Amino acid sequence: MLVLLPACAEVHTIIVPDDFATISTAVEHAGEGDTVYVKSGTYEINETLNINKTISLIGEDAATTLLVGPGITGWLFSPQVAIEVNADNFKISQVTINNCDVGISVSGEGTEVSNTIMSRSDVSGSHSLISNNTITGLLTVTGSYQTITGNNFAAGLDLNGSFCSITENTMAYDIYLQGDSNTIKGNNFPTMFLEYADSNIISNNSFTCLWVGFMGHACSNNAVFENIAKGPYIWGILMVTGSQNVFHDNYIADYVGDNDGYGIAIGGTNLVAENNIFYHNTLVNNSKSVGYNWALEGSGNVWDNGKEGNYWSDYNGTDANGDKIGDTPYIIDEKNIDHYPLMSPLIAPPTPLPSPQPQPEQEPFPFASIAVAVLVIIAIAGVILLVYRSKHIAAKSVQ
Repeated sequence: MLVLLPACAEVHTIIVPDDFATISTAVEHAGEGDTVYVKSGTYEINETLNINKTISLIGEDAATTLLVGPGITGWLFSPQVAIEVNADNFKISQVTINNCDVGISVSGEGTEVSNTIMSRSDVSGSHSLISNNTITGLLTVTGSYQTITGNNFAAGLDLNGSFCSITENTMAYDIYLQGDSNTIKGNNFPTMFLEYADSNIISNNSFTCLWVGFMGHACSNNAVFENIAKGPYIWGILMVTGSQNVFHDNYIADYVGDNDGYGIAIGGTNLVAENNIFYHNTLVNNSKSVGYNWALEGSGNVWDNGKEGNYWSDYNGTDANGDKIGDTPYIIDEKNIDHYPLMSPLIAPPTPLPSPQPQPEQEPFPFASIAVAVLVIIAIAGVILLVYRSKHIAAKSVQ
């Protein structure tokens, strides 16, 4: 009997600079499944490094393995990309990528990016793992079943996908979320914008503002619980438009300021936020616990679970029978009433979390350089004109 067994391609580790002096040459000679291992050093990437096969690009140490990109063009021109990948199961780790507009741009399934320092980056596909990186620019992630965990963002995150997990990240700027059935847990960020986002779980985060229904696009069936929302800011939770969102066991405090502050703000101009449920939230030291300066359109929202409501530090009711529930309701308006306001907070003031690292200074748009260049051009033109006029006058004199 003749048995045919599939041939297995042998995988190799290619070492830079031992085997090849440059990363691009090593990638060119790598086969499917190979690892390009880069020793500590500085490596120039003078033009975009295109990778169209499944390989791993691993540095010796992120602090000492430096990949210098093709330059920075700024926002007026097409971005300079250091590494562009169109392949599945690409892995990159333990390198620093700088001097570029975009560190990596990856399109493929099963991407892994870990322990890397890089500028703005884009990842699309599904089942990616982005972990323990320092990202100095915006990270854009598109696709489903993505995992983003343990990263330090000097900018923010733009996610358009579903069934993703965003956990234990620290961000100096904001999260923009479009998509359904994502889990956002244990992160520290300033603001999170939900747009076209349903059935997400948002828990155990620390933030300044949660904006539900960004740009007037309704969001529904989201669960928001056990978060810390701390001002000062205009509002803590802004429920603009949508329904069936549940907010419980959140600590919302210190929304004060010259223009007032709202622990929770509901609705917007010509937008409907109705049938959302709020209970077991602790609202402390806000200029107004709930913002109702807009017309609250729709059928109203629910402010208790049928037995217990929320703790409002500006509630002035009494508790005659000692059941820890106020004898009179907390009234926001005729359609928004907490029938069972709590007499004491359920959540103690939280221990302050470490602040996100500030965004590094961006290179300013070179207005001054442009102005100098314009002045130089004008001066040169003036000299040329003066020489021309002098020759013209001299020619007339000769005539």
